Amino acid sequence: MSAKRIYHRWTEHEVRLLYRSVTSSNRNWVSVQEQFPQFSLLQLQNKFTMIEKQFLVQSGRNQKQEDFQVQETVQVLMELMRKRE
Repeated sequence: MSAKRIYHRWTEHEVRLLYRSVTSSNRNWVSVQEQFPQFSLLQLQNKFTMIEKQFLVQSGRNQKQEDFQVQETVQVLMELMRKRE
């Protein structure tokens, strides 16, 4: 007997619902699984981990952009101060 792999493409709504369910239930996976009965506990935990990693990567990118903007602002201010002198 061969095992079939079934791929499920998560919609943005499902991802948000999963994230809210996990965080609001304080990671009570039994109650989360009741909301998503078509998935195993391991599948839900793996998906949540992927969501968290993706969020961390995105927030890291935003932080780098903010740091770059601060550096640009400091450079412009330094140039203005030099011109005043």
